[in-house]
Amino acid sequence: MGLQETERGSGTARRRMPSNVLWGVLLLLGGLLLMLDYLDVLPGAWAVWAVAFGVAGAAFLYVFLTQREQWWAAIPAGWLFGLTGVMVWEQIAGAGDDRGGALLLGLGGLGFWAVYARSHESWWAVIPGGALVTLSVMGMVDGSAGDNTMGSMLFFGLAVTFALLTVLPGARMRWPGIVAAGLAVIGILTALGADDAITMANFVVLMGVGGYLIWRAIGPRRPHQPGV
Repeated sequence: MGLQETERGSGTARRRMPSNVLWGVLLLLGGLLLMLDYLDVLPGAWAVWAVAFGVAGAAFLYVFLTQREQWWAAIPAGWLFGLTGVMVWEQIAGAGDDRGGALLLGLGGLGFWAVYARSHESWWAVIPGGALVTLSVMGMVDGSAGDNTMGSMLFFGLAVTFALLTVLPGARMRWPGIVAAGLAVIGILTALGADDAITMANFVVLMGVGGYLIWRAIGPRRPHQPGV
């Protein structure tokens, strides 16, 4: 049995060795690029850094795809690919075009969605994933819509995000529906330009969430039901 355990342990080490080599190569290349950039000897530095971020993103994506327990690797992969996209976009559209930031937020959000896709138990990833995708869409239309429209897009996007938690596998909870309804109401009021009503609605939502938490803490106990 001891021999079998030793063989299993050595097999695990062999399987993990490529990841160690991968991180070592990334650190070496990162240090080299930083040194060359500091010495100002990099021609077309933006392209070098774009490739560097892309390679680093691919490395994290490789870890995510090959090691199921390393679910977290999808998050930096999304952001690093987003940085590459921003640099390329600025060269295509010009530095004054803010839509590159929307690309960064969108790819960052996709990283969180990949975490949820890996394991539906990670339902929490839907919240930052949905919020970032919402901000990405807002960034794409910024400048062509008014303030009320942009504000309503934010609240409606967040409302959809929380509403999804009531139906998606692994979540299917009731409380996100309450949050979604409150956000949708605020979104409608924002679209109508009812500033005072929006302020009051924010207060009501805060009090409602507080009251719900108190009720859950001191209310009558019921047998546990899945999805509550």
